[in-house]
This record gives sequence, structure tokens and C-alpha cells, in this order.
Amino acid sequence: MRWYIEVVFNNYLNFQGRARRKEFWMFTLVHIIICFALFFVGKIALISYLVLTVCPAVGVGIRRLHDTGRNGLWVLAANVPLLGFIYFYFMFLDSDPNTNIYGESPKDSYMDRILKDEVPPPSVSPLSESRFDNFDFKIANFSPEKIFGNETVVQVIIVVLILLSILIKSI
Repeated sequence: MRWYIEVVFNNYLNFQGRARRKEFWMFTLVHIIICFALFFVGKIALISYLVLTVCPAVGVGIRRLHDTGRNGLWVLAANVPLLGFIYFYFMFLDSDPNTNIYGESPKDSYMDRILKDEVPPPSVSPLSESRFDNFDFKIANFSPEKIFGNETVVQVIIVVLILLSILIKSI
């Protein structure tokens, strides 16, 4: 459940970086259980839930593909009947153990890196300043690039929304 909450609430629109196999499959398991339960509640509840969770589901799929060293556009293969098997084959593959173009391996935890002396341990002081002391809010700081990352992410969101609208119209 922790992995599901992490994906849905903390990585809602995160299409960059890497996701472990465990993160993807635990999210998928809880997602399927919730869909199964909502199927018996009603179609409206199920469709509403699917609309709300399409972005996290696509995001964790793209990050999982990044973890195996593949482009995130392979997530579109999941919607094509014969290519869907290739997509799930990629989801079963092990992570690239080294740093790739999408970031460093998510298997190394923060504590593992501290033990390897790659990162100095954090110094915690009870008298340290609040993290909101230097908070500066300006509307000019918000831009689509900062929210969505890059143009490719926006294109993926548009394609997913088009596919979702086709799916809803067919129901």
C-alpha cells in the first residue's frame, strides 16, 4: 500500500527518473484490487477512479521503462493488443544496475549510499532554521516546463487523454 500511496500522491505527474520493479508491480496490484472492488460498486465510480489515476499509472509505467533503459513512449504499446505483451515483458526485466540517461539506479537506497561513503550523512541540529524561512512565492516562477518537465511529457499526456476519451465513449 505504501508504494501505491507514493505513486499516487507524491509522483502524480512525475514522468522523469526511474522506478523499481517493486514500485511498478505493487502499484499495479493495488490498482487492480481497487478496480475490482469498484466494479461491483458501479460503473461511474470505476470510471471516475480510472480517470483520476491515469496520470500516475502512465507515470510509473514510463519511469519503469526508464529503469530498464527504454524510452517512455513504449507505454503506448500497452494499448495495442499484440504489443502489450512486449510492454509487460519490459516490466518484468531487471533494472539497469548502473546510472543511465534517465538517472541513477533506484535500487541503491539512501542508506546504502551513506554506507558506501558516496553521500555524507545528514547533520541534524535541533536549532537549524526552518525550511520555510527562505520561502519566496512568485507567480513568474511557475511555467509549464517546471510543471510538466518537457514537451514530450505534454505530448504523452495528450495522447493518453485522447485514448481515455475513446475508451469512455466506447463504454
